Amino acid sequence: MSEVKSNRRSYTSPLRCNQKENTRDRILDTVAKMISEGRILDFSVKDVAVRTGISYGTVYRHFPTRESFLEALYEEASKIMAQSAPFNPQSLDDIPIMLGKTVEKFEERATLVQAFSIALLVNNVKPKSRHQRDQDIQELVMKSNPRLSSGAAGQAAAIISHLCSSLTWATLKQRYGLNSIDTAEAMNWALETLIQDLTRHEKD
Repeated sequence: MSEVKSNRRSYTSPLRCNQKENTRDRILDTVAKMISEGRILDFSVKDVAVRTGISYGTVYRHFPTRESFLEALYEEASKIMAQSAPFNPQSLDDIPIMLGKTVEKFEERATLVQAFSIALLVNNVKPKSRHQRDQDIQELVMKSNPRLSSGAAGQAAAIISHLCSSLTWATLKQRYGLNSIDTAEAMNWALETLIQDLTRHEKD
């Protein structure tokens, strides 16, 4: 009898888990909207509860502090980045192809990615994965044009990294009002132009 009770206690309803996950997603989507509207520094758990239409207690159980909202936002955006093409280019020419797939993922969760980009900028957060990507790009730049000085290679790598970032994507859409297609085309054009310039100098 005690074994039956134990089994009952260990059982977790899939429906309850789904409801919990849906509630968490609703809360996080609301936070993303608030941040995209410029409220990254002045929203509270209570503000999110009111905006979402979910009780304060429920929101608090998921996210007890403003920092916990931001941490969850980073985690969710990291999943989106991971779902895009893995960043393992063999040459600079591979980067624009990967960028196209990455931008598609940005568009699927546009509000959340936009909020993530703003949060990174305002809080001066530098994810380790982004640091590794920057190093990989600098190595590719130097490989494509060994005659570049370390300073010039660093400058080129920095611009390429920035062009591939969610921040550039968000800025073109939010600040300059470009639509999805124009944003992708602008990022790709700038990236290809820079890469062509780097490889052209190597051939000269």
